Amino acid sequence: MDDKEKIGAILKIVAAGAAVILVLCLLGYLTSKIYVSRKQDELKEALELVLAERGEKGVFELAGIPVDSLEYSGASLYPSERGAWTYSDEELAVMAVFEDCRDKVVQIISQSMLSDRGQGAGVVLSEDGYILTNRHVVADGETFSVNFYDGTTVPATLIGTDSLTDVAVLKADVDGLEPMYLSSSSPVVGQTAFALGHPYGYTWSFSKGIVSGIGRTIYLDDGGVVPGMIQTDALINPGNSGGPLVDSRGEMLGLVSSIYSSSGSAEGISFALPAEIIRRVAGQLIKEGKVSRGWIDVFTVELNPQIVEYSGLLVDHGLLVSQAVSGGLADKAGIKGGKDKAQYGSSVIYLGGDVIIRVNGVDIYGYSDYFSALFGTFGGDVVEVVVQRGDKQVVLEVPLVEQTEENVKWILR
Repeated sequence: MDDKEKIGAILKIVAAGAAVILVLCLLGYLTSKIYVSRKQDELKEALELVLAERGEKGVFELAGIPVDSLEYSGASLYPSERGAWTYSDEELAVMAVFEDCRDKVVQIISQSMLSDRGQGAGVVLSEDGYILTNRHVVADGETFSVNFYDGTTVPATLIGTDSLTDVAVLKADVDGLEPMYLSSSSPVVGQTAFALGHPYGYTWSFSKGIVSGIGRTIYLDDGGVVPGMIQTDALINPGNSGGPLVDSRGEMLGLVSSIYSSSGSAEGISFALPAEIIRRVAGQLIKEGKVSRGWIDVFTVELNPQIVEYSGLLVDHGLLVSQAVSGGLADKAGIKGGKDKAQYGSSVIYLGGDVIIRVNGVDIYGYSDYFSALFGTFGGDVVEVVVQRGDKQVVLEVPLVEQTEENVKWILR
């Protein structure tokens, strides 16, 4: 056999060996795949068995994962036996708001000898048990109790109420509470808003809507005016009173206060007292047991085109001073009432007096501006009042009396 034939024989042997090795590798690979596939099938069957018996939560627990401590955006990964992937991101965010707020909202039960048992919502203001609610929730009550989300019930004492803003503060006999955070941000029309309360006794009901309007003025039946209210379309019914309106961070935008509709339920317009006012009112109630506001002791009439034309006034906006209380602070400061008696609807007014056009730098177009200008004042404060007297504007320094339910009625529209 010559050299050429030897080389050919060697190449054939190498090729055959390579083919054998390739076949063996292929067989090994296929065997491994079959083994892995079989093991995966066995694992799948085992997991399906565990899943069927113990649920998704059980699978994680067997893997040593501390399921109860898992959270997603503040919401528990397992609010029920279903996994978080069952819910959308938006749903999880809403769940997180509810979980953050539920322990900070209470149910208030009021009882008296003369009225039926009443209930409403309240908001935890402090660790040591101060509770914010609406005045009308507790107004007729003699004894009060506070129910918490965890089932705890404690007695409470009424600290004070404010009739104008419909705010009340109770003191619950408990410590170590987590208070609701009052938002420091101004609400924005269109932002998400949630209401949490107990409509018709269905406790800790949660509804979602938006901020529909801001800076709304509410005119009360007794003549009072509350400026700066938040309007919302979040579903609110009797029993939500005294509960919070919160944003998507769980911060309190306002205190749910009133419903404007023909039936008194949720198809109407709902309002909330903003956090900025709550701070001031609740702070005074806790410190003093009452809210002190300043008031000008005059009887006024809101101008309209008929009064302007009939009286020949040079201004078309402001409050006509019908009378100043004789010997009162406004009278002594120089504010002048009218002398010409006239019938105004079912009331008698006096024309020819000063027209209040500015108070503390706030232009007065109507009672909304008037109440806003005096809202942060106290009895005894001195305010700058600009009046139109004939063809002149007169600037006066006027001491304020304390605002009462009675003198708030000294206004006509």
